[in-house]
Amino acid sequence: MLAWLFLIASALAAVDVNTADATALETLPGIGPSKAEAILAYRQEHGPFKSLEDLDAVNGIGPSTLANIKDMVSFGAAPAAQAGTPIAPVKGETALAPKSTKEAVKATPAPEAAPAASSAGGCPVNINTADASGLQHLPGVGATKAAAILAYRTDHGAFAACSGLDAVNGIGPATLAGLTDCCVVK
Repeated sequence: MLAWLFLIASALAAVDVNTADATALETLPGIGPSKAEAILAYRQEHGPFKSLEDLDAVNGIGPSTLANIKDMVSFGAAPAAQAGTPIAPVKGETALAPKSTKEAVKATPAPEAAPAASSAGGCPVNINTADASGLQHLPGVGATKAAAILAYRTDHGAFAACSGLDAVNGIGPATLAGLTDCCVVK
């Protein structure tokens, strides 16, 4: 009986996309092996997800997938290194995770200011002239969304404004909001 209750509680618990492995991600509707691997790769490259909208930047994840999983995911903190365990080494040395929060705060350098989006590599991107590779310089646009933009542009002509990207399949409000600083039409 206790095992049965535990199984039900586990099934009802949200999947933390910042700590889940591929098997756990595949329990979500619409997430198969390739989308699970894309989520893991994106998380590895870009860090933890903060909200559902962040998942929209993952190749293969679009509005319908987000709608299907919105009540089944959580966005807990990224897994922390255990005290005394090796972390990323610096110049051949073995670094250890701090043993206390106070030690971690002392050892953590102040963050550098992030560059403005317009100075990011590849910005600005003219969505009316860029090829698939160029479109992938837009934040949240990978190969799949770039192909969708090109197909839409071929079928409907040039975009009058960057806001016109919302008509492209797979481009939702979150993706559109993330790319406006980098997008141009002239």
